Amino acid sequence: EDCALQAKAVVSTQSTGVHEWCENLNYRHHQAQLVQRASIALHTQLYFKDKCMDEDAYILFVRRNAIVVLVRRYGLESTIFLKSDKQNTVDFAYEEEKCKLTVGKVTLQMFDRVIVQISVEDCSIQHRKLRMKLVNPIIPGVSVEPIYVTLGKDDHLPKPETLKSF
Repeated sequence: EDCALQAKAVVSTQSTGVHEWCENLNYRHHQAQLVQRASIALHTQLYFKDKCMDEDAYILFVRRNAIVVLVRRYGLESTIFLKSDKQNTVDFAYEEEKCKLTVGKVTLQMFDRVIVQISVEDCSIQHRKLRMKLVNPIIPGVSVEPIYVTLGKDDHLPKPETLKSF
């Protein structure tokens, strides 16, 4: 009987050790994931630091006031808010069942191809953010003028005369 109590004590001590070991591994794994995300964000911002470019993107989600787009070339996903300020008087019709957003003759729905402008917003050095703005389809008050590629502050490639046709 005394041996049985000793065996139970050894097993419970070992399982607590294993439990603590697993908690430590999970903590380290979580910290590694956070470091990886921060590293990706930093290197993405460094890549786009002095660049402003237009890229093809696909709509993943349609919301009442925004679209979520994926730029396949860079693996970037971002939300583009369509009603960002109070001066924007563009009237959107949102159909929740069909995941569709309509303004005038332009309809935005899932998996539609759009052109977005990618740049880094320099609010301050510590709070730089990657920004995406809608270029095409053209929605007055929301879309921006196309800039096809800006390599640096003074190095511009010639702009094409017309937008790419879909």
